[in-house]
Amino acid sequence: MPVAVQQINSVPQQVHHVRSLSPRVMLCLFVAAIGLTMVAPSGLMVPASAQAPPAKTKKEKPKPRPVKLRTKDGLELQAFYFPSDLEKKAIPVLLIHEWQGQPSPYVNLVKALNAAGCAVLVPQYRGHGNSKTYIDASGKEQEFNVATMNKRDIQNIIMYDLEEAKRFLKEENNEGKLNLNALCVIGVREGCVLAANWAQRDWRFPSVGSKKQGQDVKALVLISPEKLLKGIPIDPPLSDPNLLRLPTLIVSGQSSPSSDTADRIHKRLKVVKTKLGGGTLSGLEEVIAKESLDAPALVMQSSTVVPAIVKFVTTSIEVDEFNNPWIDRP
Repeated sequence: MPVAVQQINSVPQQVHHVRSLSPRVMLCLFVAAIGLTMVAPSGLMVPASAQAPPAKTKKEKPKPRPVKLRTKDGLELQAFYFPSDLEKKAIPVLLIHEWQGQPSPYVNLVKALNAAGCAVLVPQYRGHGNSKTYIDASGKEQEFNVATMNKRDIQNIIMYDLEEAKRFLKEENNEGKLNLNALCVIGVREGCVLAANWAQRDWRFPSVGSKKQGQDVKALVLISPEKLLKGIPIDPPLSDPNLLRLPTLIVSGQSSPSSDTADRIHKRLKVVKTKLGGGTLSGLEEVIAKESLDAPALVMQSSTVVPAIVKFVTTSIEVDEFNNPWIDRP
């Protein structure tokens, strides 16, 4: 079907430089926002003896919570998890923030996805937020310096940090709390490089007999994509035949710093996906905001970007016994 291009109208607002906030402040903002979803308004206290017997109560929706991820190379990472009450029908979403970024600007996006039934995990990968320390060869605790982190560190994020995030989701899958076979990955700015490269890695793990190992990513969302991160490019994975078949949404602000990269990626995918479709384009959508904003400001300030992403995720990935069925994982 033809590519969907959505022009977004909203009142321009002052753009705050989110990266200037300290990790502690950003964490507090994110936790405070989570608290809004977790704490019910207090009411008048009524003695237990005066209360009417409760009617049939609905199953309580699981609450958002912080989680710790232990990577295979020994790091302890912090993450935030918003579980779903759809259980085996829940689409899991892995949100990968930008380099030198934080989860807090994406609270509204995460909450909207969660309200739509998605189970959302937002890891703070190494060197970021509360995942800044590691133990060196002498057993001493050291702190990552993002200014000196290099290509090898990016490869480790892909190979260890994001794999550990998936392992957490696999545990939730096996407890019947989500459907890992219907995974969506969202990248923001440099996080798009991480998202695309990790999705390619995931598709390189074939099933062994009846045991499914990978090939779980079923949709990609690229918000204000960057073309390179510490020498790791975004183009090679996006040329992978497996990823070319995935529904893909590209989000950018018109005339924003990342708009040229977003437009270039969109045009290239459009040509290839049209060829794959025998002359018909499908599985590619684009949202262009009129504001000249990059993420995270674009996600925070646009009134329609978040709904567009939620709609894409929930309509592009089918979950039933024939399409992306729930599978117990080894």
